[in-house]
Amino acid sequence: MTDHIQIAKSDGLLTLVIDRPAKKNALTDAMYKALADALESARDDAEVRVMLLRGEGDLFTSGNDVGEFAAIAMSGKQPGHVTRFLHALATATKPLVAAVQGRAVGVGTTMLLHCDHVVLADDALLTTPFVNLALVPEAARG
Repeated sequence: MTDHIQIAKSDGLLTLVIDRPAKKNALTDAMYKALADALESARDDAEVRVMLLRGEGDLFTSGNDVGEFAAIAMSGKQPGHVTRFLHALATATKPLVAAVQGRAVGVGTTMLLHCDHVVLADDALLTTPFVNLALVPEAARG
C-alpha cells in the first residue's frame, strides 16, 4: 500500500483517490500496485456496487512519474504494476466512475477510456502527448 492512494469504502461506494498533489499526482509503480489491488479486490467484494476514481488537488494526474520510470528503464527492469492496473481497469466488473479536475495527462487520459462514466470539471483538460514523443499509448502496440 502507498500513502499516495487513499482508499475508502462506504455505502456500496469504493473511492480511490490519487493523492500526491505535491508531485501533480504523478503515478509511481507503488501507486499502480495499490490501484490494481483495490480494483481486483472489488471484483469479489459484495459490499462494493460502484467505484469512484478521482485526484486530489488541482489536477487529476500528470501521468507517470517520469523520474521513477526512467530509473526503472535504466535498470533494465520493467515497471511491475502498470499492466496489472490497466488490465484491472479493462476487466472491472463493477461500474467505474471518474471525476476529473484540471489536467489528465497521458495515462490519466487513457485510463478514462475504460471508465463507465467520466465527469469532467469545467477546468478539465485531457492531454495525450504520445504522438509528439513518438510513443504509443499505454497497453497499445506499436
